[in-house]
Formats: sequence, structure tokens, C-alpha cells
Amino acid sequence: MKYPVKYFGGSALLCYTRKYIEECNAFFDKYQDGLAPIIGETGIDGVLLDFNCGLRLQIPEGNWHVRIVDSRNELIFLDDDFSGVTLISMEKFYIEWEIALWLDGALVFYHQFDPTEQRVLFRFPRPALGDTISLLPYLDQFRKIFDCDAFVELPPAFDGIIKNYYPHLKMTSDRPDDLYATFFISGWMNVPTASPFDMRSIPMESFGVVLFNTPKISRLSKKIFTPTVPRSIEQKYVCIGVQASANPKCWLNPGGWDRVVDYLKSLGYRVLCIDRDRKCSNLDLTVEMPTGAEDFSGDYTLIDRVNQLAYADFFIGLGTGLSWLAWSVDIPVVLISGISEPWCEFASAYRVHNPLVCHGCFNDTRIEAQHIAHCVHHKGTPQAYECSKNITAQQVISAIDRLIADHKLEARHEK
Repeated sequence: MKYPVKYFGGSALLCYTRKYIEECNAFFDKYQDGLAPIIGETGIDGVLLDFNCGLRLQIPEGNWHVRIVDSRNELIFLDDDFSGVTLISMEKFYIEWEIALWLDGALVFYHQFDPTEQRVLFRFPRPALGDTISLLPYLDQFRKIFDCDAFVELPPAFDGIIKNYYPHLKMTSDRPDDLYATFFISGWMNVPTASPFDMRSIPMESFGVVLFNTPKISRLSKKIFTPTVPRSIEQKYVCIGVQASANPKCWLNPGGWDRVVDYLKSLGYRVLCIDRDRKCSNLDLTVEMPTGAEDFSGDYTLIDRVNQLAYADFFIGLGTGLSWLAWSVDIPVVLISGISEPWCEFASAYRVHNPLVCHGCFNDTRIEAQHIAHCVHHKGTPQAYECSKNITAQQVISAIDRLIADHKLEARHEK
């Protein structure tokens, strides 16, 4: 940067320590390649403006007065004199910025944030499958609302999803030229400058509403991931997913999965386990595929998983990306979770939960997010992971029965 950097905003961050706020700034600085140059020309010599890491405004030396407002809420962020400084907002999410500059007492520049027909980049610093699947419909909706040229920076694993279901979003691994705005998006929990809320306090279905101030996408209006190949399995089948990025998310009832698989097979279903790994160990836990399930684990592409899920009668899983993929395919989902609250994921799930034991620490904003990788309250005691262990196989079987009745699957198969 040509001039010293001054951060502004962050009124909602007063509950955080100055050290923590500085760490948040550093988190975003690294994604700007050491605070990359501001690229937005304003027509005024030395004044540059863009929205590529929040609002970024370069003010040259002189008798300048700056006023920055959120026009939607009429909140004044700045209204002061500056000279020879680069102003960067703490807030990195969508705000309807309004900027006015005076030089020697005369208004010389005004700009209202407007990405219409502009180049916009959406970056996923933490591209977890579930978070990404839940947010992609809102990115596409944002693109439609503003008719903007939208780029998405995601790992190559998402190529098939973008090309098949969001063809107007352009995958990129490089920073496009002439960007008007960049949004850093994820299911943020511990980077408070990235979202107006701690994302643990709202349903994942609402992340996009919060980050982009766009209408909530209903089940009827969401993008459906349709299969790309004909059905390859003739018999009726169900897909399951028993693994998670952190084992505390898993269903840890001893023998629970085996009982459920046996029950599904008694109904005439083939049971396909579509986890990437057949067995996974972390912390003090090991989770592996139920012995009665068919092994469809391995490094399948996401489109392969879409095609497997699309022809299944339903999916049984956890609060993980595979459940969100099944949601996108629009098949019924039985979702088993004790670590998250019943409202956390998507409303259409047949949620299996036990509220009578310790539960929901994932959504407890009083707990530092990095500690949720293990049993926060009962680590090392007989109560450890009781939120998951005390969800019984019978609870899951009852949810399966409700699902089959609601979707008239018995009648469908009788035909």
C-alpha cells in the first residue's frame, strides 16, 4: 500500500480482544497477497476505491473529508478528515456502502456500491462441502439480481457441480483482472469480520441470506442436482454416510448403524455406504463402515455421488456435506446429530436428536469454535459424546418409517 493502513468499522466486534481483531485482519490480509494494490480508478488523481477485501479507499495527501455510510441502515462508519491514508473496512461481507469525498470543502466524489454488470469474485477460504453446497444457490441468486460477471474460487473437486448446475458461475484459480468486489464466504464461526453474525447462531439454510441480504431460497425454488447418467442399480437402495470431518459429528451409539442397516435390508433395500473412507480415526474415536452395508467408499467425484444419490430412495447421514448433497439432489434425508441443534442444518430433514442429554455444543456461541473438535463438556468422563451415544437405533428406525410413509415408498415399490 502506498499510504499507511487504517482499519475502520467493527462496532459489532467490541466483545472481542484487540489481539483477536488483529488476527482477523491478518487472516484476510494473506488472501490479498500482502494487501494487493487497490485497483479501482475514480477519475481523481491519487484516489482509488474497490471492494476486494471489504471497502478499500486510498486517500492522497491533502485537505480531504471522508464520509462512509451503510445506506441501507443509515449507519455512519466514518465522517472525518484524512490525508495520505488507506482506509479498509473491518467488515468483509455485503454492505450497501455509500462513499462521499470532499476536497478543500467541495464535494468531488460520490459512489454507491453497485456490482451490476461488474466483475465479482467469490472466494471460499474454507471450502467445506456442506457450507459450499448451502451457499452456491445464493451466489447464483446474487449473480442474477445484479447481472454481474461472477467468478468462483473453489478446489477442482467442485468443477462438475459448477459446470452442471451453475454454468453461469465461472470457476477460477487466478484473481481475474478489473475486479469490482471480492467476497470471502464460508460457514464462518471464528472470523467475526466475515459475517454480521456468528454463523453457529443461525440455520445453515440462512447463511446466504445473512451474507448477501438476498431472499431466502425455498425448497421449491432451489437448484436441483439432476443425475447426469442413467440409473445403474436396478434394485431399490438407500445410501448412507457414517463418516465426518470430525468424529464428534458422527453417530456413536454402539451397534446403532448395524441395527439400522439390518432393518433396511429387512425392508428389501440394498444399503450403499458412500463415504470417502471406509474407516476413519481421529482423537480417541474410530468410525468404520457398518459390516452389512455395501462398500461404495473411495475417491468418487461429486458428480458420481450425485448420480448415486439421485436414484436412491433416501439418504441417512450426519450433519455433513453428503447430507447437503442429498438435499441438493432432492431426496429425503434422515439426519442424525447430537453435536448440532435440530434447527442447524436444513428444515426438510427427518432429524434424529436426543434433547434429554448434553447436546448442541456446535451451536453454542459461548464456546470458542476451535474447541468443538472434541467433547467440550465431558471429555475424559463416562458422559463423553453422550449427545451422540444416546441417540438410539430405534429413534432412527422410527424416522425411517415416517419417511417411508410420508413419501409413500411402500406403495411405489408395490407397483
